[in-house]
Order: sequence, then C-alpha cells, then structure tokens
Amino acid sequence: MNTNSSLYRPPAPLPYTDGAGNFDGVESNLLKHLPEELYKADVVDISTPERTNFLINDPDLISVIFEEKPDIFVKAEGMIELLRPLLGDHPIVTSNNRCVDQRDMIRPIGTMRTQQVNFDHIQNSINRFGEYCQEIQNENRVIDLSLLLRRLNADIAYRMLFSQELPSDVFREINAHARDYELRISQLIRETAELGVAWQLPKLPETAMYSAQQLRYLVSMLIDGNIQSNSFSHHSFLHKFLVARSPQTNVPFTRKQLVDHVTTILNSQELAAAVLMWAFFVLSQCPEAKQKIREEVSKVGGYDDIQFEQLSRLRYTRNVFRESLRLYPPIPHLTRRASRPIRLGRLDLPEGAQITVSPWIVHRHEQYWFNPDRFDPERYMRKDQHIIMKSFVPFGRGLRMCTGASSAILQGTLILARVISKFDMEILNAEKIEPEGVLFLEPTRPIVCKVTPLHH
Repeated sequence: MNTNSSLYRPPAPLPYTDGAGNFDGVESNLLKHLPEELYKADVVDISTPERTNFLINDPDLISVIFEEKPDIFVKAEGMIELLRPLLGDHPIVTSNNRCVDQRDMIRPIGTMRTQQVNFDHIQNSINRFGEYCQEIQNENRVIDLSLLLRRLNADIAYRMLFSQELPSDVFREINAHARDYELRISQLIRETAELGVAWQLPKLPETAMYSAQQLRYLVSMLIDGNIQSNSFSHHSFLHKFLVARSPQTNVPFTRKQLVDHVTTILNSQELAAAVLMWAFFVLSQCPEAKQKIREEVSKVGGYDDIQFEQLSRLRYTRNVFRESLRLYPPIPHLTRRASRPIRLGRLDLPEGAQITVSPWIVHRHEQYWFNPDRFDPERYMRKDQHIIMKSFVPFGRGLRMCTGASSAILQGTLILARVISKFDMEILNAEKIEPEGVLFLEPTRPIVCKVTPLHH
C-alpha cells in the first residue's frame, strides 16, 4: 500500500463538513456542498419528499445496476435529459430497445482496422496542432487551454467522420453553438438548485433550444456536403453509418438518427478535451511525471511519430490519462431509475426510485482508493490494480457504457505522449483554478497557458 501523503493534490473542493449537507438552495460551485459522509459510505439515502433516491458507491452494487440488470435500471430523467435537444435519441440519452439496436448498428466503428485508420487521423491532427502551437509561440500569445484542446479534438472527430481536416470557420461555428448551449444549461441547473428545487427537471430556455437547433442544422449540412462530394473513405464513421443496418430489421439509420450520431461524436470531443485539459494542468504542476512521460516516449519511439503497435508500451503515459479520468471524470454523476420494484443489496426499491452513481464521488471514495485525492498514476501498476478498477467508472459500465471508451483511452494516451514530448505548457493562473460540477466537470474559470516548443 502506498501511503505517501506528499503526492500532489490537484484542485478539488474539500468535502462539506458543516452538518449533513444540503443539495437545495446552494450557490456557486455545487461540488463544495457534497457532505463528507458521501465519500465514506457504501450507500447514502439522498431522497427528497418528492423522490426516493439513493447514492450508490459500492462497486458490487454498481455492477448490478450497470452490468447485470440494465433492463431494470434504465436511464432516469435527469440532467442527461437536458442534452436531448442536442443529441436527439442517441443511445447516450435513451434506454429503449431501439437504443440497443442502434448500439449494435454502430459496433463496426470500433473494429481494429477502423481504430488503425483513426490512429493516422489522430497523428495528422496532432501534427497540425503542433503547427498551431508554433504559431502561438511565435506570436508570444497566451491562450485558453480548453479552447486549444477543443480545437484539437474537434479536428480529430471531423477527420474520423469525414476523412478531412476541420476547416477553421466550421470549428468556430460548431464550438460557438455547442458552448452556448452548454453554458446556458449549466446556468439553468445552478438557478434551479439555488431555488431549492434541484429535483425538478427545468424547462429549457428558447435561447438554448436555438443553439441546439443551429448546431444540428450545421451538422445536417456537413453530412449533405460530404455525401455530395463523396470524398470520405470507406473506413470513415460517416460511411459506417450510411451502410449500417439493423440486425433485427435490416433497416438503415433514419436521417434524424444520422444527425444524432454525427452531432454526438462532434459534441463528445468536448468531454475528451476536458479530460486532457485537466491532465495537462496536473502535469504542469508535476514536473517529475512530465519527465517520466518524455523518457517513456523517447524509449518507445524516439522523437518520431509513435506507431500504432507501440502504443501499448506507453504504460505510464496511459496511466497518467487514467488518473486524470479518475480525478476529473467529465460527467460527474449518472442517474438510473428502477423500472419495477426490486431489491438492491439491503435496499427495497419501489418502482420509479432513482439511483445516482457519481464517478466524482466513487473515484475519491476513502474505502476504495489509497490517497484518493492525490495524483498517483503508478497506482494502476500495483498488484491490487484489478481491485481498484472495479471502482473506476468514468464511462459508466455495461450495456450503456460509452461506446467510445477504448478509443478515448487510445486517443488521450497518444495526445499526451506526443504533445508532452514536443511542447511545454506553462499554466499562468494555476492557483486560481478549481473544478465545478454542473452538467459537465469544468474549471470555474478558463485555464490560461503559454505554449513553448521543446528543441531536441
């Protein structure tokens, strides 16, 4: 057991210790109002007079909810529902049989051959990213780290979808609509909580609906333009979507479902960028970890591009990305609803009872992790790592686990390896940074950085 308390503690609000805590009527950063007991107990009753609700931290019960009985524990109407105007009926926000059918239809995008093609897209995007960073350095500019990484990840997604580089004007438009929607939804959640009715699903403002509609319209136009030009490869996601057929009915995706899937892929890169943002932030404060990545990259691939077959040898770099996912899971909590009465462990749940699993809390639980609030990438290389991985749920688990989980690890590892080995990112406002969990996990203010190329 590693009990080294001198390990770096990345920014995180301390648990709320004044009484039992209260989720209603809170202000500002909701993470500050999570009571200490949540990080210690296996099961916590967080019910309100209006709704039965239990927070589940026990890894075995989480396995029952996500893996053993997903047909009973269906997706609950909660914050994830606020994404429906943007993502439509994508499996991320639905639980019905059509959701299962669609997941089967998109399974071919996860083949090894497709991953190898996408690996080349990631390499090309990182090369372009390097050119952009050089431009920033030449102009002696500082930049929002999140914006920098959203640009990189959006370019990767665009290349995977359409087999070509993301035009700058298209990125600006996609980013503007997506960010406007997310910021308006986050503000709505804060206002709802401050009014003391956090259990209610708020009504979306027309301004947010407009942003969602504009983004979906832009995606629709991008799909049409690429189909007309026929410039995408048969390994592209767009081609996979166009030829996909239901295993049950042999029916293709509808036009709306096609827009749902492309919009979701473009929007999910926001989450990938968020994890990388925290990883680069933490590494900027941990020079020893940064140096270990550079030494590992040099040993595995020298200073040339890393090859697909070499990626598995970047163990430490991959564990840095995993540890960043643990400390800063992009979606801070997941909700399920019991579709019928059921016994879960010692709980007798009525129909309609809500179950909350919070990756933020599970990943920092004192019972399941050593030094849970410390940055320790080497924890995954110890003999007991298979035990702690039961409590690692950044993508959910089971039937409704994020379909891009393995690709996210691959992509994150490669980006960390190549960017850290070629650039240094100096964070200029590190002491002011704190995470906030509303719709997604984000910093309370932009992380401002300066990018400096390394000369080998």
